Amino acid sequence: MMKTENLQTILTKLLGSLSELEAILIEEANQLHRLQINPVSLQIITDSKSQLLSTISYYDELRKQQALAAPYEQDAKLAACWKEIVKRSKKAQELNQKIHDLLDIHMQKSSSFKHSLNKAGSASALYGANGQSNQDLSGKIYNISV
Repeated sequence: MMKTENLQTILTKLLGSLSELEAILIEEANQLHRLQINPVSLQIITDSKSQLLSTISYYDELRKQQALAAPYEQDAKLAACWKEIVKRSKKAQELNQKIHDLLDIHMQKSSSFKHSLNKAGSASALYGANGQSNQDLSGKIYNISV
């Protein structure tokens, strides 16, 4: 009975950590939905996510060391908890995929913007490093006197 209680505690802590992770992933997705990303806020979220993933990994390792194996069909309480853990894990995976897609969009926009700036910057240079004009002036010159 003691091992079942220990496993129940581990599963409860694992479930709580997954719930926290889901909230952090939702906040990260909200941050990435914005046109302009706040890098400080995103870094705080990333740090929190990293800590939670370490915690989840720790509890999962403890879970695997127990005598009973998932999905814990022999104990209704453990089975219900495990079912909720699987559900939360799938939700976290879906959110993480959404975040990946949003990051890809931001990276593409950033790359495109950088390319445009480089292209515009190279075409608009009036003088080179030697102080001479880089542009060949073409066209007609009019001399108008009144």
